[in-house]
Amino acid sequence: MTPSSYPVVGRFKNDTKSEMTLYLEMVPEEVTLSPGDEVELLARPSEDLLPLDVVRVEDGFHIHAHKEWDPDWHVRFRGKVIKARTPTRLIEHR
Repeated sequence: MTPSSYPVVGRFKNDTKSEMTLYLEMVPEEVTLSPGDEVELLARPSEDLLPLDVVRVEDGFHIHAHKEWDPDWHVRFRGKVIKARTPTRLIEHR
């Protein structure tokens, strides 16, 4: 299955005036959204993926898959599927 076919497991929009970061675990990856950015979070399907644990932190969200060690996180931003890395700054993908 290609990442563009992965299911959407979350949608995030930065409605603040500062950057917001999605901290994707367990393989530590980060996606930084500028104000106004919106993404769909994609992950490789697995019996151990859901439910996700999403915790608000000062500058964004920590997101953990249920038991999946490496969900192969991707985001869809403006129609483009992007592999999450450390760091992934969406401003570089405009």
